[in-house]
Amino acid sequence: MTERAFAMNSPSCFHEVIELGPQHEGEFTRLLVNLNRESRISRFNCAASDAFLLRHSLQALTTTTWLAGIVIHQRLSGVVEVYDMDLPGAVEAAFLVDQAWRRRGLGTTLLRAAMQWGAESDRVLLRMMYSRINWPMRGLTTNAGAQLDLTFDEVVADLQISPSAQSLSRGNWPTKQQDCSLALGQRGRASGR
Repeated sequence: MTERAFAMNSPSCFHEVIELGPQHEGEFTRLLVNLNRESRISRFNCAASDAFLLRHSLQALTTTTWLAGIVIHQRLSGVVEVYDMDLPGAVEAAFLVDQAWRRRGLGTTLLRAAMQWGAESDRVLLRMMYSRINWPMRGLTTNAGAQLDLTFDEVVADLQISPSAQSLSRGNWPTKQQDCSLALGQRGRASGR
């Protein structure tokens, strides 16, 4: 299993991105079920029931190409789900951050981890699709330099992944959060994915 640690230089900020597996099912489900109604609509385009979120949790744990999260104080506080698309070399990513930890750089850290994983896994495009009223995602993708396209009621945000995506982990894209810059560390070896 691969673990990536993204250390923010501020002593008050440390986020470790780890690959998730079946042992994280309870925490992943907890994170999903704790979403408020607005967040459920924003993430799933419906007022998803707890039963729906439980099914999503189980499905994500078995069908994602890469599933990673940030654990803070022994609780899963943010997740990125990455799925292969029909387009060769393209993946779609979806993000979820615990309400108590939003606007603290976790989404940026997860996006950078997904880009790093994509570069290491020979992917060329990272796509994110979200509601046009999902302002946190719009801010995240705009700060990352994604190409945005509005289709119907969704925003499609594409980021090109290149072998130099490692530079993203070093904070080389513009960001509004200047108080913490990211540095990448890596432990372990790839799990064969």
